Amino acid sequence: MTWRIVHVNQSEKMHLKLDNLVVRKYGEEFVIPLSDISMIVAEGGDTIVTLRLLSALSKYNIALIVCDNEHLPTGIFHSQNGHFRAYKKLQNQIGWTQDQKDKMWQIVTYFKINNQQDVLSMFEKNIEAIQLLADYKDHVELGDRTNREGHAAKVYFNELFGKQFTRVTQQEADVINAGLNYGYAIMRAQMARIVSGYGLNGLLGIFHKNEYNQFNLVDDLMEPFRQIVDIWVYQNLRNQEYLKYEYRLQLTNLLNAKIKYGKEVCTVTGAMDKYVKGFIKCIDEKETSKFFCPVVSSLEME
Repeated sequence: MTWRIVHVNQSEKMHLKLDNLVVRKYGEEFVIPLSDISMIVAEGGDTIVTLRLLSALSKYNIALIVCDNEHLPTGIFHSQNGHFRAYKKLQNQIGWTQDQKDKMWQIVTYFKINNQQDVLSMFEKNIEAIQLLADYKDHVELGDRTNREGHAAKVYFNELFGKQFTRVTQQEADVINAGLNYGYAIMRAQMARIVSGYGLNGLLGIFHKNEYNQFNLVDDLMEPFRQIVDIWVYQNLRNQEYLKYEYRLQLTNLLNAKIKYGKEVCTVTGAMDKYVKGFIKCIDEKETSKFFCPVVSSLEME
Protein backbone atom coordinates (compact mmCIF):
# COMPACT_ATOMS: atom_id res chain seq x y z
CA MET A 1 0.00 0.00 0.00
CA THR A 2 1.20 3.52 -0.85
CA TRP A 3 0.58 5.79 2.13
CA ARG A 4 -0.57 9.26 1.21
CA ILE A 5 1.43 12.35 2.07
CA VAL A 6 -1.06 15.21 2.29
CA HIS A 7 0.30 18.68 1.49
CA VAL A 8 -2.01 21.44 2.78
CA ASN A 9 -1.41 24.99 1.55
CA GLN A 10 -3.34 28.08 2.71
CA SER A 11 -6.31 26.20 4.12
CA GLU A 12 -8.78 27.71 6.59
CA LYS A 13 -9.20 24.72 8.89
CA MET A 14 -8.25 21.07 9.38
CA HIS A 15 -10.53 19.00 11.57
CA LEU A 16 -11.71 15.46 12.29
CA LYS A 17 -14.92 13.86 11.05
CA LEU A 18 -15.59 10.15 11.56
CA ASP A 19 -11.89 9.14 11.40
CA ASN A 20 -11.35 11.31 8.34
CA LEU A 21 -9.19 14.37 7.84
CA VAL A 22 -11.34 17.26 6.61
CA VAL A 23 -9.55 20.22 5.00
CA ARG A 24 -11.61 23.34 4.45
CA LYS A 25 -10.27 25.66 1.76
CA TYR A 26 -12.01 28.48 -0.10
CA GLY A 27 -15.42 27.22 0.99
CA GLU A 28 -14.81 23.64 -0.17
CA GLU A 29 -14.15 20.60 2.00
CA PHE A 30 -11.75 17.80 1.09
CA VAL A 31 -12.11 14.50 2.97
CA ILE A 32 -9.31 11.90 3.32
CA PRO A 33 -9.46 8.75 5.51
CA LEU A 34 -6.84 8.87 8.26
CA SER A 35 -6.05 5.20 7.63
CA ASP A 36 -4.63 6.20 4.22
CA ILE A 37 -2.27 8.89 5.52
CA SER A 38 1.30 8.69 6.85
CA MET A 39 2.13 12.41 6.92
CA ILE A 40 0.55 15.87 6.64
CA VAL A 41 2.64 18.88 5.61
CA ALA A 42 0.89 22.14 6.53
CA GLU A 43 1.80 25.55 5.10
CA GLY A 44 0.00 28.84 5.71
CA GLY A 45 -0.02 30.58 9.07
CA ASP A 46 -3.78 31.04 9.40
CA THR A 47 -4.80 27.38 9.34
CA ILE A 48 -6.78 26.18 12.38
CA VAL A 49 -6.10 22.62 13.57
CA THR A 50 -8.49 21.11 16.14
CA LEU A 51 -7.39 19.15 19.21
CA ARG A 52 -9.65 16.26 18.22
CA LEU A 53 -7.72 15.98 14.96
CA LEU A 54 -4.34 16.13 16.74
CA SER A 55 -5.46 13.34 19.07
CA ALA A 56 -6.55 11.21 16.11
CA LEU A 57 -3.25 11.84 14.29
CA SER A 58 -1.42 10.49 17.34
CA LYS A 59 -3.70 7.45 17.44
CA TYR A 60 -3.04 6.67 13.78
CA ASN A 61 0.71 7.48 14.06
CA ILE A 62 0.46 10.26 11.47
CA ALA A 63 3.19 12.90 11.47
CA LEU A 64 2.17 16.55 11.14
CA ILE A 65 4.84 18.85 9.71
CA VAL A 66 4.35 22.57 10.35
CA CYS A 67 6.06 25.09 8.05
CA ASP A 68 6.90 28.76 8.68
CA ASN A 69 6.21 31.79 6.48
CA GLU A 70 9.26 30.89 4.39
CA HIS A 71 7.70 27.45 3.74
CA LEU A 72 10.46 25.71 5.72
CA PRO A 73 9.47 22.85 8.06
CA THR A 74 9.97 24.04 11.64
CA GLY A 75 8.03 21.56 13.77
CA ILE A 76 7.05 17.90 13.89
CA PHE A 77 4.05 16.52 15.77
CA HIS A 78 4.02 12.73 16.03
CA SER A 79 2.81 9.98 18.31
CA GLN A 80 4.87 9.48 21.44
CA ASN A 81 3.31 6.15 22.39
CA GLY A 82 3.05 4.31 19.11
CA HIS A 83 4.10 0.89 20.45
CA PHE A 84 2.16 -1.33 22.83
CA ARG A 85 5.35 -2.47 24.64
CA ALA A 86 6.93 0.97 24.89
CA TYR A 87 8.41 0.50 28.39
CA LYS A 88 10.13 -2.78 27.54
CA LYS A 89 11.44 -1.24 24.31
CA LEU A 90 12.82 1.74 26.24
CA GLN A 91 14.52 -0.50 28.80
CA ASN A 92 16.11 -2.47 25.99
CA GLN A 93 17.26 0.68 24.20
CA ILE A 94 18.81 2.13 27.37
CA GLY A 95 20.72 -1.15 27.70
CA TRP A 96 22.48 -0.83 24.34
CA THR A 97 26.22 -0.97 25.07
CA GLN A 98 28.72 1.48 23.61
CA ASP A 99 30.20 -1.35 21.54
CA GLN A 100 26.77 -2.09 20.05
CA LYS A 101 26.20 1.57 19.22
CA ASP A 102 29.68 1.99 17.76
CA LYS A 103 29.19 -1.04 15.51
CA MET A 104 25.83 0.22 14.25
CA TRP A 105 27.21 3.69 13.58
CA GLN A 106 30.08 2.11 11.63
CA ILE A 107 27.52 0.30 9.45
CA VAL A 108 25.29 3.36 8.97
CA THR A 109 28.29 5.51 8.06
CA TYR A 110 29.41 2.89 5.54
CA PHE A 111 25.91 2.95 4.02
CA LYS A 112 25.93 6.74 3.79
CA ILE A 113 29.32 7.05 2.12
CA ASN A 114 28.43 4.18 -0.21
CA ASN A 115 25.36 6.11 -1.39
CA GLN A 116 27.37 9.32 -1.77
CA GLN A 117 29.80 7.39 -3.96
CA ASP A 118 26.87 6.06 -6.00
CA VAL A 119 25.47 9.56 -6.52
CA LEU A 120 28.78 10.87 -7.86
CA SER A 121 29.04 7.84 -10.14
CA MET A 122 25.48 8.39 -11.42
CA PHE A 123 26.35 11.90 -12.54
CA GLU A 124 29.79 10.90 -13.88
CA LYS A 125 31.73 13.13 -11.52
CA ASN A 126 35.51 13.15 -11.07
CA ILE A 127 36.83 9.62 -10.74
CA GLU A 128 39.40 10.69 -8.13
CA ALA A 129 36.62 11.99 -5.86
CA ILE A 130 34.67 8.74 -6.34
CA GLN A 131 37.74 6.66 -5.51
CA LEU A 132 38.45 8.80 -2.45
CA LEU A 133 34.94 8.12 -1.14
CA ALA A 134 35.47 4.41 -1.80
CA ASP A 135 38.63 4.58 0.30
CA TYR A 136 36.85 6.44 3.11
CA LYS A 137 34.03 3.90 3.03
CA ASP A 138 36.40 0.96 3.33
CA HIS A 139 38.23 2.49 6.31
CA VAL A 140 35.31 3.42 8.56
CA GLU A 141 36.23 2.32 12.09
CA LEU A 142 33.97 1.40 15.00
CA GLY A 143 32.05 4.53 15.98
CA ASP A 144 33.72 6.26 12.99
CA ARG A 145 36.50 7.40 15.33
CA THR A 146 38.50 8.93 12.46
CA ASN A 147 35.48 10.91 11.19
CA ARG A 148 35.37 9.40 7.70
CA GLU A 149 31.78 10.68 7.49
CA GLY A 150 32.87 14.31 7.84
CA HIS A 151 35.74 13.98 5.37
CA ALA A 152 33.47 12.22 2.87
CA ALA A 153 30.76 14.91 3.16
CA LYS A 154 33.22 17.67 2.24
CA VAL A 155 34.49 15.80 -0.82
CA TYR A 156 30.96 14.81 -1.82
CA PHE A 157 29.28 18.21 -1.70
CA ASN A 158 32.23 19.99 -3.31
CA GLU A 159 32.19 17.52 -6.18
CA LEU A 160 28.40 17.42 -6.59
CA PHE A 161 27.57 21.13 -6.35
CA GLY A 162 30.96 22.77 -6.90
CA LYS A 163 33.79 23.94 -4.67
CA GLN A 164 32.02 27.25 -3.98
CA PHE A 165 29.10 25.41 -2.40
CA THR A 166 28.68 25.54 1.39
CA ARG A 167 26.04 23.65 3.36
CA VAL A 168 23.95 26.03 5.46
CA THR A 169 20.74 25.45 7.38
CA GLN A 170 19.66 29.06 7.85
CA GLN A 171 16.44 30.36 6.32
CA GLU A 172 18.44 32.74 4.12
CA ALA A 173 19.89 29.78 2.22
CA ASP A 174 20.27 29.71 -1.56
CA VAL A 175 17.88 27.54 -3.58
CA ILE A 176 20.14 24.46 -3.45
CA ASN A 177 20.42 24.58 0.33
CA ALA A 178 16.74 25.44 0.67
CA GLY A 179 15.85 22.34 -1.36
CA LEU A 180 18.19 20.14 0.66
CA ASN A 181 16.89 21.51 3.95
CA TYR A 182 13.26 21.02 2.93
CA GLY A 183 13.79 17.51 1.61
CA TYR A 184 15.86 16.43 4.61
CA ALA A 185 13.16 17.75 6.97
CA ILE A 186 10.53 15.65 5.18
CA MET A 187 12.73 12.55 5.35
CA ARG A 188 13.47 13.24 9.02
CA ALA A 189 9.79 13.54 9.89
CA GLN A 190 8.92 10.27 8.19
CA MET A 191 11.83 8.52 9.88
CA ALA A 192 10.68 9.94 13.25
CA ARG A 193 7.18 8.53 12.68
CA ILE A 194 8.56 5.07 11.86
CA VAL A 195 11.09 5.04 14.72
CA SER A 196 8.33 5.96 17.17
CA GLY A 197 6.03 3.32 15.70
CA TYR A 198 8.58 0.62 16.52
CA GLY A 199 8.72 1.78 20.13
CA LEU A 200 12.17 3.40 19.96
CA ASN A 201 12.91 6.66 21.76
CA GLY A 202 14.31 9.25 19.37
CA LEU A 203 16.32 10.94 22.14
CA LEU A 204 18.66 7.96 22.57
CA GLY A 205 20.91 7.86 19.54
CA ILE A 206 23.77 5.59 18.58
CA PHE A 207 26.02 8.56 17.66
CA HIS A 208 24.22 11.90 18.01
CA LYS A 209 23.95 12.94 21.67
CA ASN A 210 22.57 16.50 21.65
CA GLU A 211 20.60 16.97 24.88
CA TYR A 212 18.31 19.51 23.16
CA ASN A 213 17.50 17.23 20.22
CA GLN A 214 14.45 14.96 20.47
CA PHE A 215 15.54 13.12 17.32
CA ASN A 216 19.11 11.96 17.91
CA LEU A 217 18.36 8.39 16.81
CA VAL A 218 16.32 9.64 13.86
CA ASP A 219 19.22 11.80 12.71
CA ASP A 220 21.52 8.78 13.02
CA LEU A 221 19.31 6.43 11.03
CA MET A 222 18.28 8.78 8.23
CA GLU A 223 21.84 9.35 6.99
CA PRO A 224 21.73 6.85 4.05
CA PHE A 225 18.41 8.35 2.89
CA ARG A 226 19.64 11.93 2.54
CA GLN A 227 21.15 11.15 -0.87
CA ILE A 228 17.66 10.60 -2.29
CA VAL A 229 17.06 14.32 -1.74
CA ASP A 230 20.51 15.18 -3.11
CA ILE A 231 19.71 13.44 -6.40
CA TRP A 232 16.44 15.31 -6.87
CA VAL A 233 17.95 18.69 -5.96
CA TYR A 234 20.88 18.15 -8.34
CA GLN A 235 18.56 17.23 -11.19
CA ASN A 236 15.96 19.95 -10.65
CA LEU A 237 17.22 23.03 -8.78
CA ARG A 238 20.67 23.95 -10.10
CA ASN A 239 19.23 26.47 -12.57
CA GLN A 240 16.38 27.74 -10.40
CA GLU A 241 16.15 30.84 -8.21
CA TYR A 242 13.39 29.90 -5.76
CA LEU A 243 12.03 26.80 -4.09
CA LYS A 244 8.59 27.10 -5.67
CA TYR A 245 5.47 25.34 -4.40
CA GLU A 246 5.60 22.71 -7.15
CA TYR A 247 9.16 21.84 -6.12
CA ARG A 248 8.16 21.49 -2.48
CA LEU A 249 5.40 19.10 -3.55
CA GLN A 250 7.87 17.03 -5.55
CA LEU A 251 10.32 16.88 -2.65
CA THR A 252 7.53 15.70 -0.36
CA ASN A 253 6.50 13.09 -2.93
CA LEU A 254 10.00 11.56 -2.88
CA LEU A 255 8.64 9.40 -0.05
CA ASN A 256 6.54 7.63 -2.70
CA ALA A 257 9.44 7.13 -5.13
CA LYS A 258 10.51 3.53 -5.78
CA ILE A 259 13.86 2.28 -4.48
CA LYS A 260 15.63 -1.06 -4.14
CA TYR A 261 16.04 -2.32 -0.58
CA GLY A 262 17.70 -5.70 -0.28
CA LYS A 263 16.12 -7.83 -3.00
CA GLU A 264 12.86 -5.85 -3.01
CA VAL A 265 11.70 -2.72 -4.79
CA CYS A 266 9.42 -0.60 -2.63
CA THR A 267 8.57 3.01 -1.87
CA VAL A 268 11.08 5.12 0.05
CA THR A 269 8.68 5.06 3.00
CA GLY A 270 8.50 1.26 2.75
CA ALA A 271 12.29 1.05 2.59
CA MET A 272 12.56 3.21 5.71
CA ASP A 273 10.19 0.91 7.55
CA LYS A 274 12.15 -2.22 6.57
CA TYR A 275 15.42 -0.44 7.38
CA VAL A 276 14.35 0.50 10.94
CA LYS A 277 13.04 -3.01 11.50
CA GLY A 278 16.35 -4.40 10.23
CA PHE A 279 18.29 -2.02 12.46
CA ILE A 280 16.44 -3.31 15.53
CA LYS A 281 17.17 -6.92 14.57
CA CYS A 282 20.81 -6.06 13.98
CA ILE A 283 21.48 -4.20 17.23
CA ASP A 284 19.38 -6.45 19.47
CA GLU A 285 20.11 -9.87 17.96
CA LYS A 286 23.21 -9.28 15.79
CA GLU A 287 21.05 -10.39 12.87
CA THR A 288 22.37 -8.58 9.77
CA SER A 289 20.36 -10.38 7.08
CA LYS A 290 17.58 -7.75 7.05
CA PHE A 291 19.63 -4.56 7.47
CA PHE A 292 20.59 -3.14 4.08
CA CYS A 293 21.69 0.07 2.45
CA PRO A 294 18.92 1.61 0.31
CA VAL A 295 20.23 1.62 -3.27
CA VAL A 296 19.90 5.27 -4.32
CA SER A 297 21.10 4.55 -7.86
CA SER A 298 17.91 2.48 -8.32
CA LEU A 299 15.64 5.44 -7.49
CA GLU A 300 12.56 5.77 -9.71
CA MET A 301 10.66 9.01 -9.24
CA GLU A 302 7.02 9.50 -10.17
